[in-house]
Amino acid sequence: MIGYIVDIEFVWGFQARIAGLSKTSPSFYYPPPTTFLGALAEVIAKENNIGEDEGKRIIPKLSNNLLAIGWKPLNCIPIKYADINKIIAIKITSGILYPHPKDLTKSFDSPARGRTILSTLDDDAPKIRWFIVFRKDKFIFNGNEIEVNADSFWKMHRISSKESRISVTDVKRVAPVIIKNKSVINYSIPVKEGINLIRGRGEWRFEYYVDPFEVETYDSQENPLINYLTKKKIILFGSPILTSILSTPEYIVEFNNKFAAYKYEKEVVIGRWSK
Repeated sequence: MIGYIVDIEFVWGFQARIAGLSKTSPSFYYPPPTTFLGALAEVIAKENNIGEDEGKRIIPKLSNNLLAIGWKPLNCIPIKYADINKIIAIKITSGILYPHPKDLTKSFDSPARGRTILSTLDDDAPKIRWFIVFRKDKFIFNGNEIEVNADSFWKMHRISSKESRISVTDVKRVAPVIIKNKSVINYSIPVKEGINLIRGRGEWRFEYYVDPFEVETYDSQENPLINYLTKKKIILFGSPILTSILSTPEYIVEFNNKFAAYKYEKEVVIGRWSK
């Protein structure tokens, strides 16, 4: 078991929209946990000369190795908004290829697209801290052993869309202590059967993400969009909302023997239990 605490600085915020809500869709409060795994997978693929098609299989490998993942804001508030974007329509309708100079109204569109600004509470850039715990620091891919280390996190450069630029400001490799049955959690919390939220302090928001513990290799029978819309492999996460840098949201959580809390100093994240 190995843990990493990663501090990430955002340029402005991020763009990660809720799937399935037509062309106008709102953004999440925080980047979904699978986007963090995707950012890490991109680094691993580049470092090991793995192509794009093969690289899609790295995220399921990370998911299978994952024990816990959580995040909390250090100095910022998420503000969701939507702005108008000009979209070029590339399509064929009634045998006509668009965009078409004689029919401009069908050649362009302007839907509102969601984004999340991370508004800082101090004079520093907005920062979010991630706490991630793996069973092992290595996994097998195509018969080769691939290592996940601190350098992998340092090289992350975006989370979510290509416009969602980040800079990693600190990476700490830690050996977390395991806590069973009950703990005070100060990171995001997966809401699943067997995890009971007792009492919270501060402000929290709840939203559905693709389950980072159940990511499978995509094939024709396993469409991720359909899974999301039917809530087949979706999980509810409670996320802390910082309203003051002087007070950190917390939750007292009880959980059964399928789960465990992982603690390093004052940082506590909850995830699944693995011997």
